[in-house]
Amino acid sequence: MEIVENFSQPNKEEKKVVNPGSIFAMLVSALIVFTLPTVLAVIFIRRYGASLLAVGVGVLGFLVPQVMLRIPALQWLGQQPFYQQWAAQPWFLALFLSLTAGLFEETGRWIGFRYLLKNRLQFKNALAYGVGHGGFEAIFLVGLSYVNLILFSVMINNGTFDSVVAPQLGLAAEQIRTQLISTSSYLYLVGGIERVFAIAVQLGLSVVVFYAVKNRQARYYWLAVLLHTLVNLPAVLLASAGVALLWIELWVAVCAGVAVWFVIRSQRQEQQQAVSAG
Repeated sequence: MEIVENFSQPNKEEKKVVNPGSIFAMLVSALIVFTLPTVLAVIFIRRYGASLLAVGVGVLGFLVPQVMLRIPALQWLGQQPFYQQWAAQPWFLALFLSLTAGLFEETGRWIGFRYLLKNRLQFKNALAYGVGHGGFEAIFLVGLSYVNLILFSVMINNGTFDSVVAPQLGLAAEQIRTQLISTSSYLYLVGGIERVFAIAVQLGLSVVVFYAVKNRQARYYWLAVLLHTLVNLPAVLLASAGVALLWIELWVAVCAGVAVWFVIRSQRQEQQQAVSAG
């Protein structure tokens, strides 16, 4: 037992640098996050004739509702005493965050299809929108963060972190150092894999809202809001309860699988309808 404990909890004095395996995992995740959306966009545009505008509108569909509206609103709410009391309840916080994410993003998606892509309401552009939306989300939430973490890790290992970064970050510098040194390498790889699943989900949700606008049926919009909420809610609750990351990612993977199935099924129906109309 004593040997196991010594192995599982190495002496902190011996662990002063970031594991090279961790840096490699960060590089792999960053490569996935930046490359996958680009490759998908090229495939949809060149092979299927999707519009580059649809990709751009997808980027706006995350940038405006989330980055410019929802996140600042949540930051303001976080300073309000009434919200702080409500947020102390895990169920409320998880439901509120999940529901607002669904409302903001799916509304942005609906506006994008309804007004910016009204002359390009085609299935291929629904997928292109999803790539722009999910790809920018991945880069904003994970890609840019990993670039910073890689730079910090290299600086820690070559001894320049204390002189270049620490004076600017203050107390946060030591927290960053501790996190980078102590976090298991595989966890950095999970970030990139999780974004693959998230992009798949964004493709599926984009198709749902595409049908809401194309068929003029509001129920599809509300279905997208509900589905978005149901994807996020269990993940947030499990994370707040301290459940192992593997189970959280398993849930996201299941959602991604359902989304891929739905996209493939919808594409086949679109092809069948095109043949029948022709």
